[in-house]
Amino acid sequence: MKKIITLMFAAALAAGAYADEFVSPGNGTVYTLEDLSKIEACGVHKVEGAWVLDSTFTISDGDVLRLQNNEVVKFTNKLQVRVNGTLDCAPADTVLITRDSEESTPKGFRMLSDNAKAILKNARFEYVGFTFGGDKAQLTAENCTFYKYNGTLSSGGALNFTASCTGNLVDRCNFLESASAAISNGANTPIGIKITNCYFGANNYKNSNRPQINLTTCGTEDVEISDNTIIGGHYTKVGGIAVSNMLGMAFSNKVVIKNNVVKENRYGINVTGPVNAYIIDNDIVDNTYETNANNGGSGISIYDSAGKGAAYIKGNLIQNNLWGVTIIGSPEVNAGKVEDKNAADYNPGENVFKNNGNNNVLYDLFNNGPKTVYAQGNLWNVEAQDSVSIEKVVWHKVDNKTLGLVIFMPAGKTEQTSVTEVKTTAPVESVRYFDAMGRESAVPFEGINIVVARHTDGTITTTKQLR
Repeated sequence: MKKIITLMFAAALAAGAYADEFVSPGNGTVYTLEDLSKIEACGVHKVEGAWVLDSTFTISDGDVLRLQNNEVVKFTNKLQVRVNGTLDCAPADTVLITRDSEESTPKGFRMLSDNAKAILKNARFEYVGFTFGGDKAQLTAENCTFYKYNGTLSSGGALNFTASCTGNLVDRCNFLESASAAISNGANTPIGIKITNCYFGANNYKNSNRPQINLTTCGTEDVEISDNTIIGGHYTKVGGIAVSNMLGMAFSNKVVIKNNVVKENRYGINVTGPVNAYIIDNDIVDNTYETNANNGGSGISIYDSAGKGAAYIKGNLIQNNLWGVTIIGSPEVNAGKVEDKNAADYNPGENVFKNNGNNNVLYDLFNNGPKTVYAQGNLWNVEAQDSVSIEKVVWHKVDNKTLGLVIFMPAGKTEQTSVTEVKTTAPVESVRYFDAMGRESAVPFEGINIVVARHTDGTITTTKQLR
């Protein structure tokens, strides 16, 4: 009897605590932290110029929580704030949201209603994360920093989508040293999202089997991951970018992964399941931190056992990975098809392979599936771009009759190609080097260089060369 009474008393305490939690009325009210500090149940206090939040509260659908310019907001241990309406965090200058002490492991913002909206601009989030999603929910994050998310709100990511939603944008943001992935969603909750112009550095320091960007994609909503820099923390289980459709859900969308730098991860770019992927103009370099080459380390890996997915691979620098491109199962892979420029599947190739291999063997492309793969117009890691030489760095039907053929001839051209023809015999006065993404260096880049030379007669010549 005593045990039953004790359990009933504990349940009553929990129910009472929930009943005392502030829940806004959902009548269109806009709440600032100053407003909430006047409501005792909210647990919002001003301490040494900062707002300290020590009680969970809920902003209902229809209402707004607005964080104001130059505010400092501190979450106490385990604290979670629910916003079913709108989180307006778009100051003109900045807002800092962080923990109240080094001992605290706050959770962050939980936004899981159909009409949830997060507007995040010019803000810095430290040690807190976001769980987000709903039928009409939408998240915009611009010029924000997400630093050292601690993983207590979700093991998925600093931005974790737990329900399907579309129209999401993450632009010009930094994701640094999170305990888990930077951006992720569930295997059964595909989302539409653009991730552009962001920096990802050393996320998933707990070294779980999750990449820095980890997205499920299918349905009708496109995904774009472009112009980002994804630098690993040399963790043995953490890849760069992974997009997947592991449940084999129906899809008509496309996934574009373009103009990214993916460097020093367990692997570079991984596509799993039926996905329509376009992998274009990325620098995929030094992804070698898988300890067993049989388990990963590819610059680009395409895996689809169902044979419903497709990958278009063009213009990538694939260098110093354990494998260059690996193909597993039966996806349709076009890594260069130059026979007919007017064909719907024309692809000039233009991928550059350099020093990809493991156990003292070079692997530029490994076709570990039964389908024919076109890979024409590329530059391979051999001195002479002829069929006998290229055969040494490609694994396919010639090596194992159960595998599909790789058609790699004609290869790309190694000679210097003029981009802008300006005839001059004047000596060179100065030279500038740019890579394919427009970044300048004092010395040539490894890979494709745009070389701009100024001559003593005032003329300028521009050429493209491979180093």
